[in-house]
Amino acid sequence: MAFRHYTQCYAHTAGDKPFNKKDLVSYSLGVSAPGLIVMIASFLTGGYAVGFAAFIIQYAVTLQAIAKEWLEHRLICLSGNQCAVGVIDLVPTDSEFGDFDNDKYFDIRLMPHRYEDAYRGPNCAYATLGSTPWQLQTPPKAGPSLDGLTESMHHENDTFLDNFQGTLLMQPSLALQDLAYDPVALEDTTLKNPPQPNELTRFTQPCGAGQPDPKPVAGQIPAFTRATLHCEAEGNFWAAIHKTAGLQALAAGAGGVAGAAAGAAAGCEIGGIFGPIGCAIGAFLGFIGGLAAGAAGGAYVAAQAAFSSDPGDVNDANVGDTPLGTLNDGDQVIVYGTHVYDGFHEGWHEIHPLMAIMRAPPSQTWKNIPGLNTEVPTFIPPYIEWAPDWAVGKNGDLTSGLTATDMQQGLASPAFRAVAEKVKGQWCGLVTSAFSPGTRDNQIKPANRWTIHPLVDGCEGSDTAPPLR
Repeated sequence: MAFRHYTQCYAHTAGDKPFNKKDLVSYSLGVSAPGLIVMIASFLTGGYAVGFAAFIIQYAVTLQAIAKEWLEHRLICLSGNQCAVGVIDLVPTDSEFGDFDNDKYFDIRLMPHRYEDAYRGPNCAYATLGSTPWQLQTPPKAGPSLDGLTESMHHENDTFLDNFQGTLLMQPSLALQDLAYDPVALEDTTLKNPPQPNELTRFTQPCGAGQPDPKPVAGQIPAFTRATLHCEAEGNFWAAIHKTAGLQALAAGAGGVAGAAAGAAAGCEIGGIFGPIGCAIGAFLGFIGGLAAGAAGGAYVAAQAAFSSDPGDVNDANVGDTPLGTLNDGDQVIVYGTHVYDGFHEGWHEIHPLMAIMRAPPSQTWKNIPGLNTEVPTFIPPYIEWAPDWAVGKNGDLTSGLTATDMQQGLASPAFRAVAEKVKGQWCGLVTSAFSPGTRDNQIKPANRWTIHPLVDGCEGSDTAPPLR
């Protein structure tokens, strides 16, 4: 099954603010105001039919407005469709109903960075993370890592300063300096290892001469910068809500009618012990309470049906020869999709939607493929990772002719960087070619559109068959 795509990113202009979680309630109330006013006035004057009609119509209009904002004014276009190579750092996870969508998401740590490069404090390349506007410091410095080696040895291995995948995909865009780039709290449950007390002192170390130090707030754990690339396989929730807004509104309206009737009857019975006036007051209060509860119940049931109708699935983007199966922490993958800034959560960069994903095979399997990489004098591995403590006895054979020093220096070594670029190039060349116009044009030719076998239900093409590699 092909990947699904319901959202579209848009071009950001200075001063524009994408659809944001903080503004959700105020935006919804603003859109709903006309219908709410008519509904309340109608109920107060006894025009219940008009009030319920106003509620149903306004509910549908509000849902469609929110859905349109979610689908078209939440994701900011960055650098188009991009390919990335990395390892799973947060396994594919289903969004819950309270997450506002039914996408499936996961994070990857970009090659060639180690898990220990995950930042446990504000990256010193930025003045104040989470603030607007943010500014680059000059010169930028590597941010605190788990073991301190990123900043103490070779800053080229800092994810944001690598002039490689991290700089391209993770570094906050200069074009979005009027928007926040959100840090993530260290109590985040996605962290494999919680912060240790002896690590907290590193968070307050100076970022450089003349630069302000990030000071911890009393009673709060410092935050760290996102150092993994978020990827989302889209589900259909908001597209389904937009399409079924009328039915959603009818369900909420029906629940409201039933709840209002039941509430009014119960309120009258309870208030009736004080006589007719008590019954009237109880019926009115019960009507309002039952209306709200019934409408909420009907809305929940209908929205839950939309949420469960077609959730996101990472496997829809699988372009490998075999099923993805279960993706675990540390699995090496290649992903391809649209590079965007997600403004709903006060901002970070991600791949959305995920258009393609495949596993990198084990190195030994990769070596045994006949004729692979015959055009280059040295073997290109399926993956490479910086190892500052590399030792042959500990880590095994060296990769692609690199020396122990190359492995220890990582991206600071021109030879290591060249291999990393070749690894990314070999994978991304294969994946992106599948989405090229030439490939798509070739796929839809009659000669290539067969099911059983070209000799049975195909036709003979007039042009030369494409090469196997």
